[in-house]
Amino acid sequence: MTTDWSSGANTAASTPAPVSRDAAVLRSAAGRLREHVDERWVEVADLVFSRVVTATRPSRPLHAVASGGPFHVTEQVVVSYLRASIDQVADCEVLRIIVQTRSPDPDGSQGSGAEVCTGVLVELAVRYGTVLIPLADTVRRVASERIAQLLGSVASEVSVAAMHVHLADVTVGDPKVGADRHER
Repeated sequence: MTTDWSSGANTAASTPAPVSRDAAVLRSAAGRLREHVDERWVEVADLVFSRVVTATRPSRPLHAVASGGPFHVTEQVVVSYLRASIDQVADCEVLRIIVQTRSPDPDGSQGSGAEVCTGVLVELAVRYGTVLIPLADTVRRVASERIAQLLGSVASEVSVAAMHVHLADVTVGDPKVGADRHER
């Protein structure tokens, strides 16, 4: 059925409208693309899925204090800021950060659901040959400063001693660059 656009009426057509050669080529190409299966889609799908899960993961609220009073900041925000700060340190890349917490009061009666940060565990990939003790000290200092900025006076129990730095991988080249970049 075709439409007569000048009158707005539908008219029955016994033969379909002629298809131009360009339209036929386009239709054929679209059909082939619909049938094409890229062999690497599984790899890409896993990467996309892991990023989506990370981006949408619910996160625990943590107590924080600013000049305007107490507030809550999510653990995921703290981890994100810590990662960005620690990634500025040369010859290492953050693989994982775990925020250690406790209930704000021993019996858990406060009821806000927010917890107090008590420490941080940072897992790193490090360039081979890097002197580890000064690197770990730098990572602890950077993490401690960022926690203090984010959580305010609540961060007082998060001392440098509560910052645990673990070496999870050693790379020959720069751990921040390369085809085998670590998944975040």
